[in-house]
This record gives sequence, structure tokens and C-alpha cells, in this order.
Amino acid sequence: MNKSLLSAGILGVASVIPQEVRKNDFWNNIKFLDLKEGKNPFENIEERRVFPEGMLPSDAEAEAGKKAMEVAGVSADEIDLVMVQSMMQDEILPGNACIVQHKLGLKKAGAWTIDTCCSSFVTMVVMASNLIATGEFKKILIITSAFNSPMIDFSDYQGCYVGDAAGAIVMGPVSDDKGYIASFCNSHGEYHKGFTLQLRQPALYDRKHYMPSLEKILLTFDKDLIREIGKGSVEHMKFVLDRVFEKSQLSAEDIDLFLSHQPCHWAHGAWRDSVGIKPENSYQTFSKYGNIASATIPVNLSEAVNKGLLMDGSNLLIASSGAGENHIAAIIKWGR
Repeated sequence: MNKSLLSAGILGVASVIPQEVRKNDFWNNIKFLDLKEGKNPFENIEERRVFPEGMLPSDAEAEAGKKAMEVAGVSADEIDLVMVQSMMQDEILPGNACIVQHKLGLKKAGAWTIDTCCSSFVTMVVMASNLIATGEFKKILIITSAFNSPMIDFSDYQGCYVGDAAGAIVMGPVSDDKGYIASFCNSHGEYHKGFTLQLRQPALYDRKHYMPSLEKILLTFDKDLIREIGKGSVEHMKFVLDRVFEKSQLSAEDIDLFLSHQPCHWAHGAWRDSVGIKPENSYQTFSKYGNIASATIPVNLSEAVNKGLLMDGSNLLIASSGAGENHIAAIIKWGR
């Protein structure tokens, strides 16, 4: 039986930004390992945010989800699926989706944990758009959080780049001329170990046999692979952006707002410029939030909406890289 596809769009967006601000002087008395002479680890970043000690990732995720539903004007009973990605989960297993579903009282909703690292938000948008288009689900809540600060190895200068935040959107059916248009993704598994979470001691902790172990889950960067990822980043993202333009039959000139993951100070601008999107048609917040992983796009989208950067009918392009190594982009026509 043939079914006509529905248009799926974003009904509401919200974010949770921690109150604590961690400025660059936090690292004044900390020695960095493997920092090349002359390199400024604080280039184009002034501060990042930190969730309070003792707060669970699911707490921030539930708060973001609640705010997004309020913005969308959607009740808990209307949500029939929640997708959640957590940079750090409450437990190693299971994922946070079910506990977030419980905290939000989504009694009629299924709960899926989805994870493609920093590209998870765009991945979930693509999944939700197609599930709504087929009529499988009506309203889907997408939530992502970055609890990076508890996992920083302070002896690694790359820890200066990361911060904490959470973001969420509600997706549902919209008018035929609005919503999801196209997406494209590509992966490079040869860079799988460039960025990992590992149970280890801080790199500069010289433990003796009588000293306590400081092992914990820490962000871990393979410097050689990270350099290779950086060298190929623009080429790989340009490939994905070019393909999504082809699929959508749109061009850079048609994009009203470009939002992306911001893994470092130069990535967003380099990706934007590689396909000729005008700087005034993009928005980024690296200098004040740093790398907030998959939460970057919903956080920046919430700010962009509040600043009036999106109008009814605007073409929104979202793109992200993610450890693994993934690249994904999607185009959505804004409005309901």
C-alpha cells in the first residue's frame, strides 16, 4: 500500500547552559603535556561552562527536554518517542534515554539511546524526520548533553577546548512546504581511535606503589590521528556538504543560516567557507562555550532563534563531525 510522506520539522528548541563560567585563568598553574613551543592553547576561546558537581547528565537532559516541549507547545502525552545522546551517561549501561523518559513523565513514549558522538544531534534529526515522514511516529523529542568537564585530563591542553551544555528539540509534522529536505553522511573508520574515552590515570600523575590510584574515565586524544583528522577535516566536510546540496537541489546562496559542531576555533568557519556560505549567514559560539559536542547545534539554534536569525521559510543547514570518524549534514526549511 502506498502512503504519502509527511513533512517533518522542528516545532521547538531549547538549551540548558550551566551558570558556572570557567575562564582561561583556571589553567594558570597547570602544566600541559606535549604543548608545542609557541602554541597558544586558548586561541579564540575565552571561557566555557561547567555543570555543578553532583548533577547527573539525565537531570540536564530532562530540563532541556521539558523546556523544548514548552517552547513547542507540546504535552508529555503527545510525545511518542524520545531520542537521547549523552557524552557521559549516568551509568556505563544502560543509556540515559529511559531514565529521561521517566523523569519527564513521557508515559506514552518509547526511549532510544542514539550515539554517533558529536554528530549525534544531526543523526537524530535525520532519523526523526524520516520516522515522522512515514507516519511511524508523530512527535519526537530529541535531547543531547555534553558533560565534558568531569572527564578532562587537565594535563592535556585539548581539555581547554571543551565545556558543558545540553540542548533539545521537538520534531513533528509541519506543512508540506516546510521541514526536512535532505541529508548526507559519510564516515572514515580509519580514524576510530583519534578520540576515545579511556579508564586511566591523568598523564602527568606519576604514581608510586604506595600512592592512591586516580584512574577515571578521561577524554583521550591520539595526537597523531588528531592531526590527520584536522588535515582532512575541511575536505571531508566539503564532500558531505556538496552532496547534500546536490540532493536538495539547493546551493550555498540558498542557505539562510549555517550551524555546525565547533570542535576547535577554526572548524566552523573553514567548513562554511569551503562551500561559499556567507559569514553573515552562520552562527557560532566557540569563544564562550568551547566544544560542547553534540549539544552545540541545539544550543546555537536556540540562541539563533532568540536573536531572530531564522524566519518562516528560512533554509537551515546543520552539519557535524563526530568521533569515529563521522560527517553528516542536513537541510531543513524553518517553520511549521
